[in-house]
Amino acid sequence: MENIELIQGDAVLQLFKDLQQNKTPLRVKLTNGDYEHLSHLKQIRKRLRTHYFLIEYNEDFQAAAGKLEELHLKIEFTGEDGILYAFHTRDSDVSRELIWLKFPESVHRYQRRSLFRLEAPHGTRLYFEVNGIRYKLLVINVSLGGTLGVLVSLTQRMEQELKFRKPHSLENVELVFPPKDDNDDGSRVCIKRCQIIRQERNLQTKKYECAMEFKEIVETEQKKLTELFYQWQRDYLRKRRLFKS
Repeated sequence: MENIELIQGDAVLQLFKDLQQNKTPLRVKLTNGDYEHLSHLKQIRKRLRTHYFLIEYNEDFQAAAGKLEELHLKIEFTGEDGILYAFHTRDSDVSRELIWLKFPESVHRYQRRSLFRLEAPHGTRLYFEVNGIRYKLLVINVSLGGTLGVLVSLTQRMEQELKFRKPHSLENVELVFPPKDDNDDGSRVCIKRCQIIRQERNLQTKKYECAMEFKEIVETEQKKLTELFYQWQRDYLRKRRLFKS
């Protein structure tokens, strides 16, 4: 099953900076002119508080686009994580062998669900309540669709409450990420509704694990989670490159 993550806000700017730095090939398709070519992100500019990125084009592209009143472009690329990214745009202008494209509001990131998971930053917590009892989960990994973690201070009564609660939803769950540095207070994402999809004691670690699926999250919190997830993933890939080198 394939999932689509929407990359938005500041995460788009950082994504395009990475494309420029890594010289990532871009597949530029003229969807209303039946033409495509490979290019690279040459520059990032800002005009009147609006970000643009600039790519090169060739004579064949100029010939295909010359009679069109408006350019309908689809741009695809494969990130350093091996995953396909794509977006559409009509906000473009051609000048001096460069195409100026306005930053899209969002970029689609296509991901198979089995891979769509990231080791959680150390200190990530998830909090929820069941029948007036507050539970704390030490998060092991996280995705845009849920988490897996270990329950802290689990009593027999709490374990029974959870087993009874399994088919039902949990409301107002808090996912808390640790601070990045001394000047950061950490980040908190509110999950309006989620569900326990698996709970069991790990036979190797003897710890009680709990898998949660996010069922409902408001748009602003979803955007926050997406940006945080992409940020942590970028840090993880950077550390992995340093380790390999």
